[in-house]
Amino acid sequence: MTEWPVGVRFGGLGGQGLITLGAVLAEAGALAGLRVAASQHYGSRARGGATYSDVILSAEEIDYPHIDHPDILVVLAQQAYDLYAPTLDAKGIILADSFFVKPPAGHKVLQVPGTRTAIEEAGNQVSANFVMLGALVGFAGLVGEKDAIAAVHHLVKQRFLEVNLKAFALGMKLGKSEDRCR
Repeated sequence: MTEWPVGVRFGGLGGQGLITLGAVLAEAGALAGLRVAASQHYGSRARGGATYSDVILSAEEIDYPHIDHPDILVVLAQQAYDLYAPTLDAKGIILADSFFVKPPAGHKVLQVPGTRTAIEEAGNQVSANFVMLGALVGFAGLVGEKDAIAAVHHLVKQRFLEVNLKAFALGMKLGKSEDRCR
């Protein structure tokens, strides 16, 4: 049973599609009947600077629409890990793309082969963000797969839809099989 509200932060570098991931998760939460608040922060550079997208999902009214200490941190770049991991809630969990993020020894991090899976199985490195989103949905179960897929269909441009849906499905398998996330 999920303890609401849950704050999710997607962290990475500009251009990795983090704002899209936040929008998809927020819409999936709304489709699931949850209350949702979403925000984003862009770094000083349009591409390559640290950025994040926050989503709060709740069964109850959301009093404060910002996340100070995320419950779940999904990171796609080392710079984002270094910046945002210290803000994680004490009971929080980190899902990190193992291709780019190398956490220090002793940190509790679920290493997800997001980029590797995107390259080897989806055939497109750019879809690594959707592998990570699928891993989050499969692992945490915050929203249902059907709601997430409906949100992807609504928010992703047609020309990117097929590869991102494939990447999402691959990520779902990884998230449901935690031992495969290494």
